[in-house]
Amino acid sequence: MIDSDLDQPADASRSMSIGSEDDTSPSVLPRGIESPLPAAQGVAQTILRGLKDENTRSLLSSNVFCHLKTVESRFWGNEKCIQAIEVAMREISQLENVETPKPKASPVITKETAHKWIELYYEAYQFEGFRIPFERNFILSLPDLLHNPHVQLDPTIRIVYYNVLFQGFLVDPDPYPNRGAIVEFLCHSCMELTESWLAQIKNTPADLFAAFFMMSMSLEACNSELSWRIVAHACTIARALGYFSVDADQPTPSQQILRPGGPPDPESQIEKNRMRFEFWHLLRTDCVFRLSFGKPALIADGSWTVNFPDPSITGVDHASTRFIQIHFFASMRLTLVLIKYLDMVDAEPDVDTPEYDRTIDGLIAEVQTIMSDWSPEELLTTTTNRMDTWFCVDILFSSYKMLIVFYQAKKCNQDSQFLPYHTVDIARKSLHMSRSLMSSSTHPYWGISIMKIQSPTIAGLVAYPDVHKPGAS
Repeated sequence: MIDSDLDQPADASRSMSIGSEDDTSPSVLPRGIESPLPAAQGVAQTILRGLKDENTRSLLSSNVFCHLKTVESRFWGNEKCIQAIEVAMREISQLENVETPKPKASPVITKETAHKWIELYYEAYQFEGFRIPFERNFILSLPDLLHNPHVQLDPTIRIVYYNVLFQGFLVDPDPYPNRGAIVEFLCHSCMELTESWLAQIKNTPADLFAAFFMMSMSLEACNSELSWRIVAHACTIARALGYFSVDADQPTPSQQILRPGGPPDPESQIEKNRMRFEFWHLLRTDCVFRLSFGKPALIADGSWTVNFPDPSITGVDHASTRFIQIHFFASMRLTLVLIKYLDMVDAEPDVDTPEYDRTIDGLIAEVQTIMSDWSPEELLTTTTNRMDTWFCVDILFSSYKMLIVFYQAKKCNQDSQFLPYHTVDIARKSLHMSRSLMSSSTHPYWGISIMKIQSPTIAGLVAYPDVHKPGAS
């Protein structure tokens, strides 16, 4: 989505004049740019052609154009930025007809190794708030069943299986010389199954968890459009299973929460907490796609009635879940702030009023308060395993990106040709954090989904030092 002129609608098809490919009339350029670089005229026409092409329009909108909002008119006056957008558009235009390449030599994953990764998954990931609807013994039987010619496993089970292997592999401390090939093989195995799975997807807990897995796996494969499709399916399934009405007066028929004529069933109360926990993460994912890829809301305001869960889920606190609980509360408080911002943007407010900047300042203050309350930077120094480190880093990256977006949304910064120092400083902190993570172990694999969601804005701000305020260091 291109929103380079505050006096024009945010919709790309209306914010730039769209004519035929042979139209040589001047393009509508952002306010404040009297003499754009010559390259700007050419890239504007390239953008228009991309918007007209149904095969590339969606990918360009979510992966390129939505990030121009944070750059505003500086895009047209910076040759490096223009070149970067041109390269991104050219590469995306080539993606539509390119299938994910199959690994040249698929790594051999023995049954023993598969069993090891399954065990590691159940030991590391089975927090009560997110428990896959399959017993450990069943998943442990899958390495044998996959090679049994008399057994046909449906795509849902196979997707869950490969994702369990993938997650278990990520926490395996043992070195593997072919780690890259293993990641590529497991990712490709899931992606090959995706369309057949989506063709027969049902409103079942198994399909919901397959969707949870494939949201991030699709991002690992750099396919944000597929990931968003899967998020939409997850919302449909979750709504049908009662996740949107856990605390409504009239729960959906599928929710068997209370004993007929008796007191609440403790097991059912745990199940309600699980549903709350999973719903809030789904709501957060919806907001992340709205912010990072310019997507419309899938979970409408007023369509759900779900309280925060007891963070322990079971009512029994355990030291091993401390960081999970902190991550939940911090990230969901950030989500509530983000919803305010996204809903405000959707309402197309008048940015020339004093109330607009005061509202943005209030959102910035809320994010800063959350960071002060939970101190994720300090927490990061106390982590002892990769999962807890990831929880802290996710809070930090989310906070950093929100602050950058909010600062740049202020009227005074939208009109400026230079980036304020504090915005660039936050971006640099995030990149330093990324570099530190990448060098924190001898064989790291942090995945790219968190980076793909959080980093485009951050990297873009740091990449163009010539648009910083004069005198800033």
